[in-house]
Amino acid sequence: MAIQKLRAATDTFRELAAIYLSLLLICATLFMWLEGQSFWTSLYWAATTATSTGYGDLSPKTAGGQVLAVALMHISIFGVAPLIVVRLVDRLNEDRDAFTHEEQLHILEGIARIEARLDRLEK
Repeated sequence: MAIQKLRAATDTFRELAAIYLSLLLICATLFMWLEGQSFWTSLYWAATTATSTGYGDLSPKTAGGQVLAVALMHISIFGVAPLIVVRLVDRLNEDRDAFTHEEQLHILEGIARIEARLDRLEK
């Protein structure tokens, strides 16, 4: 049940991008507040930390900032990244030969017509 809700909530790349952007903005805001940096510097920090690039030019000095960094690294790598990979793999594995709902209905109607014709022929 929870997996289905998560899948529905992250069904498109637009939704995943919104989740990722929200994560960056929230973490940038918290970093700004904890470390006394500007918003743009904090956003830069959040982006480099979330992608595990971490150039080392900007790192948290406070315990709160360090906890935030650890949380951001883990959420982005073990939370957001797998959702993106799953969506990519899901798109690549799409069965292009699968029948659409309309095609299935058309086939069922055809079978029903054949069965009705056979019934008439048998009588």
